[in-house]
Amino acid sequence: MSEEEDRHPADWPHPNDRPCDQCGHVWFAGERPHEYLDHDAARPDDVTVLCRLCRRQRGLARAAPQDD
Repeated sequence: MSEEEDRHPADWPHPNDRPCDQCGHVWFAGERPHEYLDHDAARPDDVTVLCRLCRRQRGLARAAPQDD
């Protein structure tokens, strides 16, 4: 494994340094923060970064009842 792959998620760059993978939102001071969606990945490039709005929308979509 390379040094990059050996790094622990706590050593990854802050998620605000990456745009939201769903809507493309770019963080700056005073804006909604970004979060890593999956901390179990081996590298920061393998995880999804979502802004708080998209993260909330994903959560609401999962909680919505499904019409069968």
